[in-house]
Amino acid sequence: MLWTLIRHELLMNLMTFRFLVAVIASMSLVLAGSIVLTDNYERRLASYNEDFQRHQEGNFSGKTYSSFMPSLDRAPNPLSLFNQGLDKRAKNSLQIKIGEIPFLWGDVSRNTGFSNPFRYLLADIDLVSIFQILFSLLALVFAYDAIAGDRENGTLRLILVNPVGRGLVVMSKYLGAMLCLTLPLLMSFLLALLLQLQSNAIHYGADDFLRIGGIFLTTVIYTSTFYLIGLFISSMIHRPATSLIVSMFIWVVLTLLYPNVSLFLVNRFIQTEERVKQADQAIDQILEQFYRTEEAPGDPFEDSPLLKGSKSGGGSSSYTHLKKNITFIPDESEIHVPTVKAYFQELTAGRIRTANKVWQIRETTFSETYIRKSSIARNALRFSPAGLYHLSTEALAGTGLARMQDFFKAGRQYRETVLDYFYDKKAFSSRQWFASDKGPVRWDDAPRFSYQPPSVLEDASNRALRDLLLLFILNPMLLMIIFAVFSRQEV
Repeated sequence: MLWTLIRHELLMNLMTFRFLVAVIASMSLVLAGSIVLTDNYERRLASYNEDFQRHQEGNFSGKTYSSFMPSLDRAPNPLSLFNQGLDKRAKNSLQIKIGEIPFLWGDVSRNTGFSNPFRYLLADIDLVSIFQILFSLLALVFAYDAIAGDRENGTLRLILVNPVGRGLVVMSKYLGAMLCLTLPLLMSFLLALLLQLQSNAIHYGADDFLRIGGIFLTTVIYTSTFYLIGLFISSMIHRPATSLIVSMFIWVVLTLLYPNVSLFLVNRFIQTEERVKQADQAIDQILEQFYRTEEAPGDPFEDSPLLKGSKSGGGSSSYTHLKKNITFIPDESEIHVPTVKAYFQELTAGRIRTANKVWQIRETTFSETYIRKSSIARNALRFSPAGLYHLSTEALAGTGLARMQDFFKAGRQYRETVLDYFYDKKAFSSRQWFASDKGPVRWDDAPRFSYQPPSVLEDASNRALRDLLLLFILNPMLLMIIFAVFSRQEV
């Protein structure tokens, strides 16, 4: 009996004009969006390849240890075509320096006061944004008259005259409509994949296909949630026209109004500027104290025979800079070399200690401002199916804040590896720290940077699972509510 009812609902939906509109609209929007997004990704990838090649050639070309300030590049994520998240807005590269610890948005934070990363949730159109708006709307269009329409034209009364339970009626309408909605959704996903794989710049591995499968499953659950919301409205309201109006109002609130208003309110009322200003002042005091301490023993290069009789290439002659490359030191200046070695050793140690102090302040401030505001914003979004859908697909695509933090964490670990390498080489107290007159440094055994993003299982279990479960749990809850309401109504 259930299959008979499902087949009836399926045929009724397939033969409607709205199904044709669903197919044409989804395919057209995905086609246009994929072309633009793929072209944008190709440009970003070309820029990344150019920067990566330039940095690879320059990272290990320095002639002294002090010249080693490698730039690390983050490749654009091809899954950002589905959910851009923060992939385009985050920094694409970072530079490793002895006197500075890599920091996520370290320079931006001082200018923006750790602005809310979710403030412009709908600012960038991606495939998830298309699915989020289009299929939530289509789900309500398919659902608004599912019960109200049958009640008005008398079909529902004829069905219930037969020995059919109301629970079977609800399930058949739900399953029949979801099969119709899943068909254009699947066609759209396949079209998007086909267009992306035509590009020579996009190469998906097994992990990426699992992530895309997770995004597709999440989209189906999201569409199901909105269909059940529409079915609930249709079971409560007897007239299809009124049901449609109420459904459209709910759609505007849940997909457009609430996500953006809630994020605006979070950004407006969660103030962080004062805390950031205090942190900046504390950092300035630390740096000022370091510079005063640095100046105390005087500049060994001022009126120094070593500097006067040498040839300096690259870097500054000022003692406030670590980078030096003195290419020739005359014999009469050799007596000053130990003094310069000791100076650089002490200067470098002071810069490392200062960098650690600055990092402690930045890390604490970042957690109390940016991370706190982001956490509040995420919790606010969880009250909307659209917000849950965005957060879960962002985590599956690997374009969220957590993935950006992973990259900078890898950069900090690489910096520690470089420091250990310098300590093992006794580089800070060596002649080759500031001079290449005895031969340039060989970088054959220098550590190389390697960044391996988390697997799909790590992202799914640690970052997407909670939001996906909340979205999934809404479905059986709505089904039970619909059945309870429908069972008590007169036909």
